[in-house]
Amino acid sequence: MFGLRMASVPSVRSYKDAVGFYLKCCPWRGSELDDERPLMGKRYRSYGVRMSGSDVVFRYEHTDVVVWHDDDSYSINTGGYNTASTCRFAENFMPAGHYLGKETNVLVIKGAAYAFAGHRINVSSDGVPSGEGLGVFSRKRINRKRSKELLIECGYPAYREWHNTMYPMVSDTMRTIWNYKFSDVQNVIGALHFPDMWHDLMVSQLSKPEAVRRFIYERLGKSFGIYDYEEVNKLEDWTQYDQYEVETRC
Repeated sequence: MFGLRMASVPSVRSYKDAVGFYLKCCPWRGSELDDERPLMGKRYRSYGVRMSGSDVVFRYEHTDVVVWHDDDSYSINTGGYNTASTCRFAENFMPAGHYLGKETNVLVIKGAAYAFAGHRINVSSDGVPSGEGLGVFSRKRINRKRSKELLIECGYPAYREWHNTMYPMVSDTMRTIWNYKFSDVQNVIGALHFPDMWHDLMVSQLSKPEAVRRFIYERLGKSFGIYDYEEVNKLEDWTQYDQYEVETRC
């Protein structure tokens, strides 16, 4: 659902809050007393709250997103729906200082970030997450030695030197042939190995050496092994999570 709003729904920050919230919700007309109830402020079938034994379950669409347990722990489950709406719904029923970010890929608890790579995570009463949904944060860095070897093997340094000399002399004459383009990696790599093709490469959409270098990294970097990967289970500073990708533990 686009633009999910929860301003009309009271927040839940503990198991006691969750039970109190459920008891204040008015059942659907004609339903049994212990059936699922609509949320306060959201009398739509897309949302619901119910008791399952002693657990209090908050449902959004087809997923039981937040479940509070009587030991004051809770479980959170995205159901695989990585959306801003899921984040917003969940946050309304999580403890203060707990929320989902990056469209459910990150669980933030008191300023620390945990990778949310699966459907379900359990969080203890003292804010310790566990469960199969926990992943790792992964960040790749370019290995300078291996990347230099790749560029040399592709013939890039010689092309860069030629381009830096030639381009200033011909740049004013290039507009009429600017639509020339290379369509695949074989053409670009082939051109780098043959100086007679450097002019065609220079007037292509890649043109500048920096663009050619990025192209080489994107197409050949992984297979050539130019990346080193750093993996961490937890980020003490949640503001750093945009620097990482979320991966499963497998």
